Amino acid sequence: MNTHLPELGQACFGQPWQPLECPTKIQCVLDALQNAWHVVSKEDNPFGNTGARYDGKSFKAHAYSWGDDEQEFNFAWRDIRVSWYKYLGRGTTINRIPSELEIAEMLRECMAELLVKP
Repeated sequence: MNTHLPELGQACFGQPWQPLECPTKIQCVLDALQNAWHVVSKEDNPFGNTGARYDGKSFKAHAYSWGDDEQEFNFAWRDIRVSWYKYLGRGTTINRIPSELEIAEMLRECMAELLVKP
């Protein structure tokens, strides 16, 4: 496991970060959710630098916020917390490394929720 040193902006401006670098497989899941959002929703994408928020049953996604409100994560699923700086893929960190089975469950549960989103 690689520990994470935050980007300068994360450290200076108080944006959240988690203790570990985010594995590629988790970033791929989040990329898939970000892309699916563009297909199924007309709302601003909470995975981009939009300020948008989504608080669903299976997961939460909170875009980078320029405001003063405290954020502890940008994406949450079960006890997994992922943070990034300004946009997904930049300074992306995670609080723990999930198993292969958990990664598959995350993709399945979150995608299923997006596909039935009104």
